[in-house]
Amino acid sequence: MFEDYKKILLDFYWVKHKNHRLSINLEDPGREKIRNECVEIFLRKNTQKDKDLIKSVFDPTNKFEDQVRSIEKFKLDKLRPLVNFLIEGTNIREEKFVKLLAWLIDFPPYNEWRELSEEELKLIFDEAAKKQIEEEGQEEEDKNDVIIDEGELKSDEEEIQVEDSNDDEQKDEEFKEEGQSDDELEDDKDIEEYNHEPIYISRFSIRHIMVASIILLFIGSTSFVVWENSATAVRMPDSDEKCMYWNEDHYEPVKCNAQINGVTIIPLDLKKLQHQRKINLPDTLTTYSLGKVWYKGFVKDHEFFTDSGAYPQDIQRVLKPLTNTILTKYTSNYRYMLTRLVWFLCAALFVSLCGIGASKTKKKIKVGNQNETSNSHIQDLLKQIAQ
Repeated sequence: MFEDYKKILLDFYWVKHKNHRLSINLEDPGREKIRNECVEIFLRKNTQKDKDLIKSVFDPTNKFEDQVRSIEKFKLDKLRPLVNFLIEGTNIREEKFVKLLAWLIDFPPYNEWRELSEEELKLIFDEAAKKQIEEEGQEEEDKNDVIIDEGELKSDEEEIQVEDSNDDEQKDEEFKEEGQSDDELEDDKDIEEYNHEPIYISRFSIRHIMVASIILLFIGSTSFVVWENSATAVRMPDSDEKCMYWNEDHYEPVKCNAQINGVTIIPLDLKKLQHQRKINLPDTLTTYSLGKVWYKGFVKDHEFFTDSGAYPQDIQRVLKPLTNTILTKYTSNYRYMLTRLVWFLCAALFVSLCGIGASKTKKKIKVGNQNETSNSHIQDLLKQIAQ
């Protein structure tokens, strides 16, 4: 039930938002704006019920004697979930912030909301949505009262135009004296056009993008490590393949009468066929490889293998067991780790750029004169609650 309450509370906020029945602080909500709005509303209401709510949210430990002071000293970061709930629609877990939002936008508390019937709840939404329409209708009636007979129409229109012009100039001067800029005056004049403009919010929340990026990076890194360490599958010889030859880094079975340029064909040895491989990444060798790896070396030309025996490309030479001196001199596990770290950082940078791109994508929310759409959505929510 409380989850349904949060959804309807958010819908009520957007109904008031599109009809411009919210304060400036709540029209474009931010952490500091919400804190300032709490101070302003508390100074206006300031009943015992309001004091109890403010204390439970901003001063549960009774640290401050002045409750306005407790609001002003409240850490802004704690209001971030409420801002995300209003802007992105993300879930808000702390019940006290849900109560605070209901208090800010004059929506019934949860206990009272549970007792409301569908008709009463619909009436609350209709009142929030119809205020602007009723005021516009009242303005039309006032205009009709100004109309006079045709004989005096022209002279009266001239007087009205002069008076309106003087009033506009006087209002502009008053707004400027109060510190309101010309741009803000223009915004007030264009408020009706704004009613029809859509609002764009982020398509993906930051939390979802971060989780997806971490999962993608983990899967990519794991797949790369598995691929890098996976050995080439050994093909077992057919019944007529009694010989084998060295193919780059492993032995391949072949018929003894086969003709292959540049290779030496030797009798089949199943042990060597299955276990003899060249190590293509010698920097991965560590002290744990001693006694398990053999090498062929001459000056700087060193190659490492997984099994003992003759050197595959020159069977007259014999492989030697790996020693600590050879390991230290011709391999570097730190170099390998540094290289992989650079690759990981590059991958992380790429995933981060993709995440930033995803966070820039927007989706449109219509908040103009869309009363029919909003009301139908509210009806759907009411049906779900009834079920």
